[in-house]
Amino acid sequence: MDSVPVHHKHVVPTSGLRHWLRSRMPSIVGDGASTLVSKIVSQVVQLVIFLVAARMLESTEFGLYAFSSAIVVMLVVIAEGGWGEFVMKAECTDRELDQIGTIAFIAGVLVTIVGLLAAAIAWRPFSRPHEALLLLLFSCWFLPSSLYAVYDGLLVARGLLRKQAVIRMASEVAGLCVTVLGLWLGWNVFSLAAGRLVSQLVCLVGSAAVLAWHPRPYLTWPFAREILEFSSHILSNRLILFLRSYSGTLAIGSFLGLAEAGYYRVAERIVAAFSELIGEPARMLAWTLFRRAAQVIGSDGRQVRDAGPPATVFMTVLMAISTPIYLGLSLISSDLIGIVLGEKWAPAAVLVTILSMKQVLLMPGYVTEALLSLSGNIRRMPPTLLLNAVVSVSLILLLAPFGVVAAACGQCLAALISFVTSMHLQRNYGGLRWERVLRKSGYLAIAIALMASAVYGLGYFAGSLSIQRVLILVLQVVSGGAIYVCTLLALEKVSASAASILSGRP
Repeated sequence: MDSVPVHHKHVVPTSGLRHWLRSRMPSIVGDGASTLVSKIVSQVVQLVIFLVAARMLESTEFGLYAFSSAIVVMLVVIAEGGWGEFVMKAECTDRELDQIGTIAFIAGVLVTIVGLLAAAIAWRPFSRPHEALLLLLFSCWFLPSSLYAVYDGLLVARGLLRKQAVIRMASEVAGLCVTVLGLWLGWNVFSLAAGRLVSQLVCLVGSAAVLAWHPRPYLTWPFAREILEFSSHILSNRLILFLRSYSGTLAIGSFLGLAEAGYYRVAERIVAAFSELIGEPARMLAWTLFRRAAQVIGSDGRQVRDAGPPATVFMTVLMAISTPIYLGLSLISSDLIGIVLGEKWAPAAVLVTILSMKQVLLMPGYVTEALLSLSGNIRRMPPTLLLNAVVSVSLILLLAPFGVVAAACGQCLAALISFVTSMHLQRNYGGLRWERVLRKSGYLAIAIALMASAVYGLGYFAGSLSIQRVLILVLQVVSGGAIYVCTLLALEKVSASAASILSGRP
């Protein structure tokens, strides 16, 4: 649906927004903490699976799994189709939920047929039974994934983020148990696919049990058109992001060799671990917070909403939390890699530093999808994402021949362009007041400068005293975090006192 920018309409009064935030802050904090804990569990489980599989599988088997899973993830993105986001966006009746579930079932079945055809082609014309069986096992994943997207969106729409977090943690643990058991029994690469399938099934069954709902077959053409129109935008976004995520490693491996590609992938994975811990809770909280606080403009809940005021507050908090984390990661990258991975991965440290700066610029983009969906402007997002993806892929192809560091710096430049385009979309079509966010950034700059000085100084002097690296790392994290928080609180208090004096209040 077309709509005009909404940032001049139905603005929530500042006092009303503060009262709304104050009354719901315990619930918001609890939801965010639950989502964060579930992401931590997921990251730990995936790390354990990676380490165990790397030790027990041959390199060819592990490479086969990585290549196959990349194709499968693309098909999963297609199967999930944006059904969950439509549920989170709209105020759906029971009959409309049935229609969403029906179209998700159809999409899952169609993608499953594609997977089965690929397995059949691998089996007969190419005579690759091993790969065919792996694709066959992966094909069982598509339908549960498509249906779970609806349940997951419904959990968020009803504010059941804590139960959602419990379900996700249970699914990760179940997948880990199946994977480790399969590796122990000699299932080899099939154990990894089986673990992912079991994890998805646990998510689906757990969500269905919590919601006590299942879709009844029903579909009308007008509603199907509305869903598919919305889905096309979400799907375009996801496929573009998918392409962008895998271009770096492929290009570097092609131009510079597998060793450099390994360093780049390790650096990407370390930074991604932190970005997933911050980004996924931010995305979920953005949907929940904006949905609850937005002013409805129109006769029903699927029409335009103005979420600009809560989005402005949310973005300020998000930048205050994420920026010092990534900067701190860049400062301790060398010691962190040496402790966790060993000295053979030391060349990846400089890449972690560069890619951490890139992630600071990409972080604001996590709220764009929710903001534009609620404001009725989601159609404006795919062209911008496509532009950003073209820039990113072009820079990686252009700079990869000059070295892995040059390629990483090019991705920072691409992230800067992405930051500018995200700001444009959020400001002009989502009502987010970026001028207020940037005004607050002065406090962040001072606090971050003091934090960086403390972390760097502590590392420099502790190194000369031959203190253990683990202890140095812990001291840097604790002291840097404490200095940042205390400085930020002090600056906020001074600012509030100055504003009170200037306004004439005692």
